[in-house]
Amino acid sequence: MAEGETADRLTLTGGLRRIETRGEALYLNGERLYVRGVLDQGYWPETGLTAPDDEALVRDLDLARALGFSLVRKHLKFEEPRWLDHADRTGMLVWAEPPCPSRFSPAAAAGFEAQLPDLVRRDGNHPSIVIWGLYNEEWGLDWDIPGSPERAAAAEHAYDLLRSLDDTRPIVENSGWAHVKTDLVDWHYYDENPRSWADNLAALASGERETFPVKLRPDVVVEKSFYGSAGFPRTGVPVLNSEYGAGFTSLERAWHVRWQTQEIRRHDRFAGYIYTELTDVEHEMAGLLDAHRRPKDWGGLDPADAFAPTTLVVDLVPAHAGADLPVPVAPLTLDVHVSHTGRTPITGTLHAAWGASGSRGLPVAPADSHEVRAEPFRLSAAAGVCVPPPGGPARLHLWLVVDGEVRARTFVDAAVVEELNRRGERA
Repeated sequence: MAEGETADRLTLTGGLRRIETRGEALYLNGERLYVRGVLDQGYWPETGLTAPDDEALVRDLDLARALGFSLVRKHLKFEEPRWLDHADRTGMLVWAEPPCPSRFSPAAAAGFEAQLPDLVRRDGNHPSIVIWGLYNEEWGLDWDIPGSPERAAAAEHAYDLLRSLDDTRPIVENSGWAHVKTDLVDWHYYDENPRSWADNLAALASGERETFPVKLRPDVVVEKSFYGSAGFPRTGVPVLNSEYGAGFTSLERAWHVRWQTQEIRRHDRFAGYIYTELTDVEHEMAGLLDAHRRPKDWGGLDPADAFAPTTLVVDLVPAHAGADLPVPVAPLTLDVHVSHTGRTPITGTLHAAWGASGSRGLPVAPADSHEVRAEPFRLSAAAGVCVPPPGGPARLHLWLVVDGEVRARTFVDAAVVEELNRRGERA
């Protein structure tokens, strides 16, 4: 054995974890898990799909954690094993998935499956990986599992193959749409309208509906379903979002982060969410960060507040970015709930007070306060806060203090709500 400063050394690390489903809930090492995830496609501006250096891999995980996320869905990419090592070391959870073909053929399905043994062989020992994904949105299945027994069978066969290779993790056979054999019913839903977003999420959570609109082209909208067959069980499997987000500008996207995420948190049935996405890439400008990992203008929002383990849920469907509601001319009453995903119940004080329009810091003195109690994984009863009219455009800050610490916060903007108009149009 070599000795001294020039000796070769190999350091091995290990970790233990157990991820499982129990009914419609996920459990990690025996404790209830709520997924607070972000989609990451793993591009860098100068080097494409290859990280420029090891520090860039670590930094992306640190940025995801700072933004409030506990899981990264590495989208359609076998990421560097070094990235998985860092995820193991830092405790970040990972949803791992291979790239998909574009169109269906028996050869394409066989080629897709040929990746799976090497994927499990190389990465299967990483405890950070808690979910395996396979196909995404029926890519490689011609977007038609419900109408094609052959394509449905391909998704099932891929599931069975991966299950034979690894029996320790949940598997999603077709992320987003039309499940035929899966351990998680995940769904991808994009909607610019806060009213339809709220209404559809409530109906999906209750089971009243199991389809949602998907715009395939500007002039083609189809109804996609959670389920690809009548025989798939409608209850008893965890249901979670794995892609959402909306808005054209960074300010609009931050506004949707606040309101869309709270609506997911409103419904106890959902086992979590995965926001789309961490950074801009060549073909999408949907990142919380730009391609160089720089923060965007979030309009006073700290994304970590929206994606926190404990959040506030306001009974309000907002009107517009920057103007959630018209400026009140009389006292304003709003019902506010707490969504808490910690291990034990919490009791705290919910505060409300107006601040200047666009303000970021919390007001010194609350205008109204209420004691609230929240049980884990159960939306709390409403606390009705009442504040005087602000006298003009203002931001209503809402924050929850538990044991002297601010555990959750959000805000509601009051401003002039302008309707769409055609001013300035040339006839």
